[in-house]
Amino acid sequence: MLHVWKNHIVIFAVLVLSFFVIPNTTVAQNFQLYSADDIFVETTPKIPGPNEEVKLKLNSYSFNLNNYYIAWFENGERKSADYGNRDYIFTTGNSGEVTNITAVVEYENQVFRKELRFAPSQVNLLWEVTDAYVPPFYKGKALPMQQSQIKITAIPETLLIEPSDAPNLIYYWDRNYTRQQSGSGFGKQSFEFTADPLGVNEKITVTSNDRRENSFATNTIDIPTDVYKPKILFYEFNGDRLMTNKALNTNNVINGDTVKLSFHPLYMSSVQPNFIDLFVNWSINNNPQPPQDFEKQNELYITSGGEAGAVDINIALEGIEKLLQKSQANLELVFNPKTL
Repeated sequence: MLHVWKNHIVIFAVLVLSFFVIPNTTVAQNFQLYSADDIFVETTPKIPGPNEEVKLKLNSYSFNLNNYYIAWFENGERKSADYGNRDYIFTTGNSGEVTNITAVVEYENQVFRKELRFAPSQVNLLWEVTDAYVPPFYKGKALPMQQSQIKITAIPETLLIEPSDAPNLIYYWDRNYTRQQSGSGFGKQSFEFTADPLGVNEKITVTSNDRRENSFATNTIDIPTDVYKPKILFYEFNGDRLMTNKALNTNNVINGDTVKLSFHPLYMSSVQPNFIDLFVNWSINNNPQPPQDFEKQNELYITSGGEAGAVDINIALEGIEKLLQKSQANLELVFNPKTL
């Protein structure tokens, strides 16, 4: 009885072995070891712009491409073909002009295709300092300094995207080679930051693309923050009118014996009325002089007492929250009371 039972086991084992071995022979005949996914393309530069030379190179960790026949097609036209023909160079078209590149690799009776699509675009970067002070009617741009609040806005230029669609793109922002995750994403066309108090330069890079990834563009801007220094401008009040067209820095003669003086901290970070977000120290002829009205600490009444002569004005400014922003200036006023 035991002998019969053993025979059944042997027969069952043979049947099971046959069940697994025979079908596997058929599967092995159709199995492909490699596919087009085993081939990748290196692109230099990674995001080419309009009318820019692009270098492509095929690579694979699975097999040696130098041993196989490779053909390159540009917009359907065959450009080159040879064994080990792994490299191809072409020039992109104008902004929004699409270039289709196809690499065909023949590998042991198989054909692998790599399809590439290039639609070059451009993105311009505009910067502004959002917390820097400039006087009314100032014909210039506020310049950046350490601890300045800076805003960068990306302006895409491509024929594939309407100008009104710019807020609907995806933007990736990098600051000093570090991806700004919270500042990147859909519709984030602008990026705002505070300049490093110890740095000398801010490098900002943006990469933009539409949601269908039809168009990519990238650009980088370098913003120096240690080049520009704040400057204190002095103006005279005529009644309640600030004479911004006449800076006392360059025309310091006062026709009379009294002047209402006002300082203006060019480029310093100050957004509060009368610059109450700054520490202010006035002095006249080396003697500390507090303002007559602390709510208007940027204004000071000065008189020569009816006598002609010069008065030396000194002012020192320092940011209350941005302590690295400091400035100091001297102004010599020459009073001419005889003109009264």
